[in-house]
Amino acid sequence: MLVLVKGIGIVIAGMGILIFLNPKMMKQLIVFWRQGKRIYIAGILRLLFGVILLLAASQCRLVGVIVTMGIFMLIGGTLIFTLGLEKIKSILDWWDKRQPLAMRFMGLIALGIGVLIIYSA
Repeated sequence: MLVLVKGIGIVIAGMGILIFLNPKMMKQLIVFWRQGKRIYIAGILRLLFGVILLLAASQCRLVGVIVTMGIFMLIGGTLIFTLGLEKIKSILDWWDKRQPLAMRFMGLIALGIGVLIIYSA
């Protein structure tokens, strides 16, 4: 189970690095997730990641960090389904209009969260 937690951390950190180095990639991701009902796949992934983190938390070095991240993932996944497609698309449109510096900052935050998850596992 710890391998899955570290894998989640690696994915998040990797995305953070890619977005920091190439902010246009974030815009490409927004375009991808905005098409049709693809955003619901992101919701399912967030729910799945949240469950994995919560189930593995007792085996991790920093249990509180993993539990907190798991809860945030569950909340994020649930919000995607409860806010509805149009509201989520409007949020994605808002992010799409942000400057590259804001995208880089979000990449740094994702990198930090990913590294924290990897360290906590």
